[in-house]
Amino acid sequence: MSNALLIMAHGSRSETANDEFRALVKIVAESAHASGREYAAVIPCFLELAQPSLIEAIQQLEHQPVSTVQLYPLFFNRGKHVGRDIPAQIEEARARFPDLKIEFLDYFGNAPGLAGLVLSHIADQS
Repeated sequence: MSNALLIMAHGSRSETANDEFRALVKIVAESAHASGREYAAVIPCFLELAQPSLIEAIQQLEHQPVSTVQLYPLFFNRGKHVGRDIPAQIEEARARFPDLKIEFLDYFGNAPGLAGLVLSHIADQS
């Protein structure tokens, strides 16, 4: 059995924005593979306003040998979505998929080195 990685964004009414996020997740999947970090699947999902939802993303794993799903919220702060809404969706998913281990990873905004990445991105535009 293996792991799957689900990366969650808020979701947007703009399909262009949702597609941009899906493209980022594809690059993350390719980078993970290139670095030797193997996942059975790397799938984008959305909290709201777009598909797939967390439940729908997990359903995509139905025929894969996955025992653990890691959910990575690509959110900047620990607001109500990270603190309440996503945990509620995880609990619903755990109830629907009791044989699957679902790990809630720390949100993006809490990543070490994020401030340096922001400064580097700014410097690249100056």
